[in-house]
Amino acid sequence: MESSNNIKEYIDKSGYKYKWVAEKVGCFPSDISHYIAGNRMPNRGRLKKLSHILKCRMKDLYPDLSFYVSCRNKGEQDE
Repeated sequence: MESSNNIKEYIDKSGYKYKWVAEKVGCFPSDISHYIAGNRMPNRGRLKKLSHILKCRMKDLYPDLSFYVSCRNKGEQDE
């Protein structure tokens, strides 16, 4: 799936451990690694949780992704 993301940068900047972030998001640390590598992409719920935990917007994590646009078009808030 290879999509460019900033998840690693935001986790590193936050000072949180990947394991802690994974627990808060509701996934395994290996899932976080897959998201960072671009092998997988979090579903909308996990992406919202990631952005909340990392105190950023969803589009900050995936700036080139049309996913953000589709969320906004459905009337969801970018939290």
